[in-house]
Amino acid sequence: MNDTSTESNRNNFERLKESQQQALERLYRKTEDFVNSYKEIKEENTNLKENIRDLNSKITELKLQLSKINTDTVLKDKEISDLKNLLLNTSNNKLSVQDKQHLKSRIQELISRIDVHLEQYDDDKKELDY
Repeated sequence: MNDTSTESNRNNFERLKESQQQALERLYRKTEDFVNSYKEIKEENTNLKENIRDLNSKITELKLQLSKINTDTVLKDKEISDLKNLLLNTSNNKLSVQDKQHLKSRIQELISRIDVHLEQYDDDKKELDY
């Protein structure tokens, strides 16, 4: 009877040992999967941070361009105003037709340049909205 119980204990011990070995193997696989996932997420996080830096740089660049365009627009607007005032002031002094035509063409040129700047600004703004 002692041999039977010893044999039974041995069988139980072997089953428990095998069960423990399988559990350790599953734990090892899950740990390995976790480590691989962690590495992938860490790499993705690094890439996202780089993208954020690039986008922030692009935003800064676009803000500088916008500031320059706005400054140019203000200067052109002032020049138009000055030319209009000059035209109005000199119209009393009877400018030649050629001078008037020159002033008109210059004003039209400045207005068209402002329009181009504003269109560029709108296009840049639309690109940022996406």
